[in-house]
Amino acid sequence: TIFEGIITNYPKRNDVWNVYIDMELKESDVNSVRSVFERATSLNFSSKKMKTLFKKYLAFEKEHGNELTISHVKEKAQQYV
Repeated sequence: TIFEGIITNYPKRNDVWNVYIDMELKESDVNSVRSVFERATSLNFSSKKMKTLFKKYLAFEKEHGNELTISHVKEKAQQYV
């Protein structure tokens, strides 16, 4: 809940999103991590920052997901481009 408050106040801080995602990866279940990734990748960051987020999201899905979730991440990245 602390990170939710920080994200609410500073939604454009990519470093905070990355720390939040890392904390969720260590502590949470797969669905909550996916929801954080979805929220982070739906924002409008610079292309360099989005590339980092999409790489991390794709690596997560390759480890924990299936072909459907991997293709969803790839489609979302294509839509961003």
